[in-house]
Amino acid sequence: MPELTAAVGAPRVVGIGYPGSLPFGEPGDAEGQRAVLRASLEAAAKLREPGRRLDLPFEWPEKARIPRPPKPPPITRAIMKRPWLFLKLLKGEIPSHP
Repeated sequence: MPELTAAVGAPRVVGIGYPGSLPFGEPGDAEGQRAVLRASLEAAAKLREPGRRLDLPFEWPEKARIPRPPKPPPITRAIMKRPWLFLKLLKGEIPSHP
């Protein structure tokens, strides 16, 4: 995601090496999710200048599974067919017919 956040001009970025669909951690791991949230807020407070990035020191557990829906949601299917819609969504431009 670093390339994407740079491409869209994100002013400040807090990164983590977790799957994109699970940025706070495994489902049901409330303690781990709180740790990520706390570290994210602390990191964001340290990023005082635009264009800065800070990566959190968390690693995705080897034994953790990444849950996948049996069928991708409609917005994912629309972006897979027309990837340029993703940048529009990031800008807040919601397509009328995804």
